Amino acid sequence: MKLSFNSRFYTTKRLFVYIYNHFFLIMITRAGIFVTTICTAAMLTACAQTKKAAAVKSGATYAKTIEATEQTTLPGRKESEPVRTQKILLVWKQKETPQTFYWRGEDGWTDCTVSKASKNNKKAPRYQFGENWYDTKTIALDKIKKGDTLELTVTPGGKNVIPAGITADMKNRLFFKTAKTGWLYLPVEKFIKRPPVAMP
Repeated sequence: MKLSFNSRFYTTKRLFVYIYNHFFLIMITRAGIFVTTICTAAMLTACAQTKKAAAVKSGATYAKTIEATEQTTLPGRKESEPVRTQKILLVWKQKETPQTFYWRGEDGWTDCTVSKASKNNKKAPRYQFGENWYDTKTIALDKIKKGDTLELTVTPGGKNVIPAGITADMKNRLFFKTAKTGWLYLPVEKFIKRPPVAMP
């Protein structure tokens, strides 16, 4: 069956309208996907910047360092390596308890063990025998109270993944956080060197 000129014209016109409408629909869909992708990327960037800003805040209102010490233990066996122990003494100043402590030295990101410290009656502690001017006892982080004196011992040889936001220039700092904060820090400029402990 042959179509007349008018029939062919209207058939071609309907086909053109159909193609045009579908092409327009496809372009709108693609544009919507593009805009959605851009908005999502912008939101993720904003979140990352917010976390980074929180990571560099000073923790001076949360804790105050008293002293930082370093002591080497000399092993009794020649084949064993000396062990260096670094300790940071501080006073906790907030009712909100800390969740964790990390030391950022010249390299690496090392966790710390926490003990509660209290002054003893030793007038002249023999540091070469491992004595100190204070005593310590184990304490859970959620039991720490405002005004407590804490001894933080840097884990020897411990290295962990450095969190995002902690930049390469943030060295020789003690980092910590609470349930309501990002990473906070206290600078530690110098460690007092104690006499080495010689093991038998």
